[in-house]
Amino acid sequence: MKLLSINFVILWVIFFALYYLAPKKRQWMILAVASGLFYVVGTGGIPSGILLTGAGAYGCGIYLKRSLETQKEALSLLADKEKKKTLKQGFEKRRKRVQILYFVCSLGILALTKYMVVILPVLQGAGLTTPRSDAFFERVVMPLGVSFYTLTAIGYVVDVGREQCRAEENPAKLFLFLAYFPAITQGPFNRYVKLQGEFEREHVFDYERMLFGVQRFVWGAFKKLVIADRINLFVGNVFEGAGGIPGSIYALAVIFYMIQLYADFSGYMDMALGISETFDIFLPENFKRPYFSKSVAEFWRRWHITLGTWFKDYVMFSFVMSGTGRKIGKSAKKRWPKLGKHVTGIVGTMLVWLLTGMWHGRTVSYILWGIYYGVIMCVSLVLEPQYGIWKEKLSIKEGKLYSLFCMARTWVIVFVADVLIRSESLSQAGMIYRAILMDFRVREGILGVTSYGLSKYAFLLLAFSCLLWLAVSVWEEREKDVRRELAACPMAVRWCCYYGVALLLLITGIYGGSYDTAAFLYQSF
Repeated sequence: MKLLSINFVILWVIFFALYYLAPKKRQWMILAVASGLFYVVGTGGIPSGILLTGAGAYGCGIYLKRSLETQKEALSLLADKEKKKTLKQGFEKRRKRVQILYFVCSLGILALTKYMVVILPVLQGAGLTTPRSDAFFERVVMPLGVSFYTLTAIGYVVDVGREQCRAEENPAKLFLFLAYFPAITQGPFNRYVKLQGEFEREHVFDYERMLFGVQRFVWGAFKKLVIADRINLFVGNVFEGAGGIPGSIYALAVIFYMIQLYADFSGYMDMALGISETFDIFLPENFKRPYFSKSVAEFWRRWHITLGTWFKDYVMFSFVMSGTGRKIGKSAKKRWPKLGKHVTGIVGTMLVWLLTGMWHGRTVSYILWGIYYGVIMCVSLVLEPQYGIWKEKLSIKEGKLYSLFCMARTWVIVFVADVLIRSESLSQAGMIYRAILMDFRVREGILGVTSYGLSKYAFLLLAFSCLLWLAVSVWEEREKDVRRELAACPMAVRWCCYYGVALLLLITGIYGGSYDTAAFLYQSF
């Protein structure tokens, strides 16, 4: 079931009504049923993947909880410090083994699932599959939202082991946490302690909150249908075209792709958070206007925020605090007294970005994309102390002009990376880099820009829509709550804005035909 469909809107309205009619202590059950129905309809079959992952997380959570309780009871009976230490270490080792086993099994299943897209065509070509087995692979082996619920489940197990949250004894509540329908396909990644707190508190209908939630959903649909899907018509034609395209057209297509990816993914987040807000459930923000960033590190603190914090907390932190990480750090400090302190951070950063690249895609391009960002992050980590010295020597003063320079520098770095992940192959990426650097042809690009799927009027509409989005983003960057600011405006102004965006969405959105309006880009990651 797609968020941008009549069926989903009907499900939303029905369960919204049931939710506020149900007793306050049973509202979570309505959400669980809605999530189950959404997932079953979305997969077209039994949600075996998420049930298996959830069962594993539930069993690990209960085991870790009982192990901690048993440890505390056993330690309370001992007086000898050495025996206590030995006993505690034994319990910790067993718990760590269970966590590592779940971590490895879950990531193994995730890797098999993601790379089945590559393996399946090979099997089909060899005649080893049938139409029935292909359908089985698509519905069972490659389930909806597997990348998101797998990492969410791993985070839950680790948090229970770290005693940062309690183990859930009700399997239905744990299923709701993993399968909560606004977040199941593309996130955001939720933490159990936060989301469970949202589910457990009482929820009372509030008209303003409902209105704000619907507004955010419409705004997300506007970014998706009016901006991202319109851009896709141009970007798709350029990247799927034959060679000989001017570098200027490629450069414009990559810039548009940067906007498309942001509009598409942040648009989904706006819809997901808006839907959830109508149920009085607040999900974490996943974007904070990344293209205002003045460095790559800041860009990734603002882009897909919950994925970044997941890797930081469960991969980077785990590595740095592990015995291996500490040994590497100590050895490096002995060999290189000045740079050794950065070695653990560099190794951890490269590990995080290698995994990030593999999580996002199944090709060598995505691995190179991850290594590219990892190297930039590591260089920044090592050179950061020098930045202040260099600015002082070059008499660079921080101000608006310097901020714009830093933002432009970040855009260029992201531009180079996005060529890799949007190109059909490494050879095409190399051709695009070469065309931009050696065959730019500005005049031919300007004259031929309307030959790739968008008319001049479509470009004007796109420019107007992006300027409207930019104005809202600037407003938000100044820490203004746009929805509350609009709510405080006179009624005529307020409803003109509401109807204006809604009409722009209905009249100019990309609908119908062979193009699937609901195929969000991040669903392929």
